[in-house]
Amino acid sequence: MYKEYSVDVPTLKKVLIDKNLDRIRDFSKASGVNRNTISAILNGYKPSSETMYKIANTLDLTPELAGKIFFSLTYVQSK
Repeated sequence: MYKEYSVDVPTLKKVLIDKNLDRIRDFSKASGVNRNTISAILNGYKPSSETMYKIANTLDLTPELAGKIFFSLTYVQSK
């Protein structure tokens, strides 16, 4: 078993709902991030640092919350 970082999608979705940006099209327009990229992130894709910055800035995330969302530790079963 090993540790891996992943996106905490449930927390990200909650923040999007709280900010009334739960529609991908609206969030894409507000953040400047392509809607296909946002969709991929909401499905577990790990974003680039530039994309993380745009999302954190748009959602006005604290550094602690941004870290929790983008660097969530998960445990993966080794093969």
